[in-house]
Amino acid sequence: MRRNETLLHLARIMEACNTLELPCECAIYHYGKCIDEMADNVIVILDRLLNKPEIRSCRIPLVINFELMTDADYWLTSKIFSVLPAAQSKALKRKMVLMANKLKKLQLKIRHVDEEYAEKFFKRMMSRLVKSINTLDYEIWRTTHPHPTMKQLEQQQVQLTADTLMKGVLAYADIPSGDEIEEVRVDLLKKKLQCNQHLSDDFVVECAKLKRYSYWSGNHLFMIDYNKIYTYLFSQCFEKLTKKQRIALFEYNVQLKMIHEDMVKLIPELAMYLKQPLRETPSIAPTETGEELFHFIHPSVDSSQEILIHNEVKRLVKRQGVQEICLYLYKMSVDSKALLPLSPTVAYVELVRMGMPDGEGFSEKTFQKYYKRHNP
Repeated sequence: MRRNETLLHLARIMEACNTLELPCECAIYHYGKCIDEMADNVIVILDRLLNKPEIRSCRIPLVINFELMTDADYWLTSKIFSVLPAAQSKALKRKMVLMANKLKKLQLKIRHVDEEYAEKFFKRMMSRLVKSINTLDYEIWRTTHPHPTMKQLEQQQVQLTADTLMKGVLAYADIPSGDEIEEVRVDLLKKKLQCNQHLSDDFVVECAKLKRYSYWSGNHLFMIDYNKIYTYLFSQCFEKLTKKQRIALFEYNVQLKMIHEDMVKLIPELAMYLKQPLRETPSIAPTETGEELFHFIHPSVDSSQEILIHNEVKRLVKRQGVQEICLYLYKMSVDSKALLPLSPTVAYVELVRMGMPDGEGFSEKTFQKYYKRHNP
């Protein structure tokens, strides 16, 4: 249900029925018929998704509120059922229950993420985040500690992790249980943090979430289980994170590797616990002319095809009008050639960078009117 918002429109119409005073049987009939047809359309879309061998989209949870929409009562409380003829109301109720059950199946399917695909997706996303123009905090600390001890490095490891957690990077993970909270040893953490460190009110909760995606190796190395964290980000919320939070994740990854590298210098045996090369800082892949590739190439695209898609987008935005550009981009997303951002502003900025005019007829307001519409 990537950008087909039929389900959202259905929910809005049914909510509107609770506030409308439908004046006559004719109005009731048309509202009921509209809702019935939209429910049919939603079921067709759900069946199409459920019949796919796998779902490779992290955007579906942003379109569907599973917490509400998988509950049949959410739909059945609409006033429309009380004003429709009994037979029609009963049939529509059955359809809503069927739809809610299919949404539950879809929710379950989405949570079974292909770990290899999720890893590939996020490595590509990370490769498009260049290092911040500001020097990394650990680099600054390292200049004043040319010969750090293992104890100091462990403290920096905890400090870095705490600072990153308090930026809300795990805000959308499931709320931990009481047992998970009890496993967090705040007393031990505080011993390794700065004495005047302010901890957010939900710090313990965020620590409990992190324990699901992390582990210790060699008694010194705090490690992230990337397979698990990629799955969390892909299936839940990556696009809900702000740009600052995404950069924070990237910088955490880079700095943690720096700390681990310095630990290995003190205890070479620790290298055996590290599964990937240290200081592997990703960079934006350039074209032959040195310019950045189109930022929204789909992660499933082979690297040999990236430049072709990049040039395809450049020709598109320089030769066509806004409606045609938006329609073609929508087709590219359907064909898994492009993975478009939810924000039209983000897309607009990137397309202007690619060569789209921004003058008369190409304003951002005009662009937003047609963005991601399959029938402009």
